[in-house]
Amino acid sequence: MKRILLGTTAIVTASMVASTANAAQGVQLTIGGYYGAAAGLLLDQSDSNGDAGQHTRDVVFRQDVEVYFQGETTLDNGLTVGATIQLEGLQSEDQIDEVWAYFKGGWGQLRFGDDDDATEQLQYIIPSASNIFGVDTPFFEFGNDHGGFTNGFFQTNSTLASMSGDATKVIYFSPTFYGFSFAVSFAPDRRGEDSYSYWSGPGGTTFSNNTGQIQNDVAGAVNWDHDFNGVGVAFGIGGAWAQWEVKGTPAFGNVEDTWTFDGHLDVTYGGFTIGTSGLYRVNWQSASGADYFVAGVGATYNWDAWTAGLAWSHGNYEYAGSGGSSDKLDIVQFTGRYDLSPGISLDGMLGYNGLNAGGDTGHNSYRAWEAGVGFYIGF
Repeated sequence: MKRILLGTTAIVTASMVASTANAAQGVQLTIGGYYGAAAGLLLDQSDSNGDAGQHTRDVVFRQDVEVYFQGETTLDNGLTVGATIQLEGLQSEDQIDEVWAYFKGGWGQLRFGDDDDATEQLQYIIPSASNIFGVDTPFFEFGNDHGGFTNGFFQTNSTLASMSGDATKVIYFSPTFYGFSFAVSFAPDRRGEDSYSYWSGPGGTTFSNNTGQIQNDVAGAVNWDHDFNGVGVAFGIGGAWAQWEVKGTPAFGNVEDTWTFDGHLDVTYGGFTIGTSGLYRVNWQSASGADYFVAGVGATYNWDAWTAGLAWSHGNYEYAGSGGSSDKLDIVQFTGRYDLSPGISLDGMLGYNGLNAGGDTGHNSYRAWEAGVGFYIGF
C-alpha cells in the first residue's frame, strides 16, 4: 500500500535517487527535489468589517520548492551509510529544512539529525487525489480563517503530530516483521533545530528555561501493512510525550508536560482507497485544558492517469483561558489529479473552509468557498 504523507517526508523519499559509491570515496550525493505551484481563488468568503477575511485578496499564486542532496554507500561489512540535506527553494528563515545522516542494515536504521519525530514518520494523512491540495496538511490552502494569526493559529487541519518539529534528534526504524514495523525517537531540545551557535547560548548546551518551548520529547509509533488477496490494509498508532521548559501560569493550570496520540486506518482495493486518520493533543499550549483533536476521512479512485477524491476533516481547538469553549474548523474538498508522467501532475481542487468560533476563544467565525489549480514536478 502506498503511504500518503506530507511532502517533506514522503514526497522527499519518493523522489530521491540513492547513490552507491565505493567506501574509499565516502558518500557521493545526488540531486533531487520538487516544485509545487498553485493559483487559488476564493469564490466567496467572510470579509465584512471585523471578519478574518477583511482586506484580503480573492486571487493568490503560491509556490513550494525544495532541493535535496542525498547519497549512500555500502561498506564491505554490509553496513550502509548515508546522508540527506533538504534545501528550501524559496528564501526562508529556515533555509535548510531537514538534514540527517543514517546507518542501516538488517537490524534496521539509525538516523541522527534534524528530522520529524517517530509519530510523523509513520503516520498516514487523510487520502487526497492531489499532490498539493487536501484537507489534511496540504501544500496549499487558501482560506483566511486565522486572519494572520489574529483569529486563531490553525489555517488548516493536520493529523501529523511532530511536537518537536525538525529539532535535532535520534530516530530508530525497525525492520519489517510480518507487516509490522515501528520507530522511536528522542529530541532533548525543541530549539535544537537547524543549528546552534556557541555565541547564542550559555556555552556548550542550550538554555532549559525558554518560555513556550518543550524538551525531552520521546515519541514512538507502530504500523501494520498487509495484503489480503488484493485488499490492502494499513493500520498504525503513535504517541509522544514532552516537558514544558517553563510551566504555565497558575491561572492556567501550571502544567508541566504535553502529550499526543495519533492513528490511521487505510484500505485499498483496485483503484479505490479509503482512509481515516486522527490526532489528539493535550496541553498544546502550556495551560491546562488547552487541548485539540483532528479527525477526518477521505476516499480516492484512480483509473489510468486520472485520480479523483473527496475528503473531510474536522478540528476542535481549545486555547489557554478559553475554558470549555473551542474553535471548530471543518474542511471539505473535491480533489483531482492528472499524471503527465511519473512524478509530474496537474492538480485541481474545489472546497469549503468553515470556522465556527467558540464563545470564549475571542475569535470570529469564518466561511469560504475556494478553488485551486496547480501542478507538481518531482525531480
